[in-house]
Amino acid sequence: MSEPGNCQLCGQSCTYENLAWLQDVTVCDCPACGKYGVSSPALQSLEDAGNGDRAKISAFLRERRLQGEQPIILLTDIPPGVQSEKPIVTIAEIIEERFPSLVSDRLDRILKNIHRSSKFPGERVRFHMTTDKPVFFAENDEAMLFLAKTLEQKGLVSLGWTSGTVDVTLTEAGWNRIAELEIGISRANLNQVFVAMWFDASLTNAWQHGFAKACNAAGYKALRVDLKEHNEKICDAIIAEIRKSRFIVADFTGHRGGVYFEAGYALGLGIPVIWTCRKDELEKTHFDTRQYNHIDWDNEEDLFVRLKNRIEATIPSWKTIRLYALFILPSCLPLG
Repeated sequence: MSEPGNCQLCGQSCTYENLAWLQDVTVCDCPACGKYGVSSPALQSLEDAGNGDRAKISAFLRERRLQGEQPIILLTDIPPGVQSEKPIVTIAEIIEERFPSLVSDRLDRILKNIHRSSKFPGERVRFHMTTDKPVFFAENDEAMLFLAKTLEQKGLVSLGWTSGTVDVTLTEAGWNRIAELEIGISRANLNQVFVAMWFDASLTNAWQHGFAKACNAAGYKALRVDLKEHNEKICDAIIAEIRKSRFIVADFTGHRGGVYFEAGYALGLGIPVIWTCRKDELEKTHFDTRQYNHIDWDNEEDLFVRLKNRIEATIPSWKTIRLYALFILPSCLPLG
């Protein structure tokens, strides 16, 4: 049964519901953040968090809702072996990894949120200061005002302010910027995952029951280039397959130079990289990549669960993106 309350992230009136099939998880349905699950320890963590951190989590959740992703469950940590039919993510990961650190990145993601809220070119979309700050990745009213006006100064939107609301219309330049940001939308048809890893027999079980199984369970097809038949030089085949992949998984167990190259190449192309390493070798990773949030796995079962969760939490469903590419984006692009 649903009960009224206030969202721990934004303070808005919401409903809470405890579901029997999700032990120790409460589902919150908030008009600002959307629907999300939260464990009891995570709920306590949210109560103790600062306003800035809560705003970051709220923005992450609202963006997922606008992207059409299913509700996610917030945890304080993900113990090894934990399995969930729903995507899960830790609060720390959202704050440290998923919120844009640069204002320029915020502006692009705000523009995408506005675009997702627009049904047709020229529509004036009304956003409320009380419930729509997450759309603008804004910690408070001042930040929302600044970010909205910055978009206007750049000629990407036109604004109309009323008491407590702002009407936003994407300009021609705004639509063109959306087209630039979505230029990689042709990747929507790709469901291949390139797995860069050490081709050692000691990792056979990790490949079969960890990497490949997790990618397949998340709706993707894992590729290991040494198992693919080809007539090209191996380096040419690697480059070609990375270009054909939705994202790559780079595992640094064994610290092979090729894995570092392949991860860097993918980053240069704007292809998402999921970083992994067996826990006993994590400290040996190079300092240039150590800053990234690695899945430090213990065994193939731990790897499967955590990699599947990471994919579902951070990589939009290729089927959702394909629908967007086929039916929404073409109607939004400028004519002529």
